[in-house]
Amino acid sequence: MPDLRDLPDGSRVFVDTNIFDLAYRAASASCADLIERIARGEITAYVNIQVLSDLLHKLMLAEAQQKKIIANRSASKLKEKLSKDRMIAAKLSDYQRYFEQTLALGLKVMSINEQLLIETKLERATYGLMTGDSLHLGCMNRCKNSRRKAPLYDIVTYDGDFDHIVGVTVWRPQDVAKLQPVGA
Repeated sequence: MPDLRDLPDGSRVFVDTNIFDLAYRAASASCADLIERIARGEITAYVNIQVLSDLLHKLMLAEAQQKKIIANRSASKLKEKLSKDRMIAAKLSDYQRYFEQTLALGLKVMSINEQLLIETKLERATYGLMTGDSLHLGCMNRCKNSRRKAPLYDIVTYDGDFDHIVGVTVWRPQDVAKLQPVGA
């Protein structure tokens, strides 16, 4: 897999949630650099609603952990804490700011609709993908630029779920620092 640092200017790429997460956790300089390149308009970055939803979730968990509300980024632990004390939610506001800063980068946001949910059965069956990854690939395959079909052939991700897909180039950060496990 090519190193993310080698991604050429002018590239059009789909960016997976884990790239933003690694950048914001200061676990990868190449991920942070990618975000700066997106902000400068050197890279055209595409995401879908699922990426954004997952990012918002991860940012909230990270803030709750940072503020010692939970010991690790466990969604079930935060949910348990919130069920006992709803005021905890008011103590969490930084994640929203980070999220809105991410939106301000100029990302191209791709929608997920009923048709895509049905059509991506092709990606799931053909490539043996889980639903989330099939939605990413489905968005990439159905991408349009100026109302014309212009599929994306590049994805930036830290996981290996797309490595086996012929015709897709996976750009991966090679400088990821050791991280503590993420909770469920």
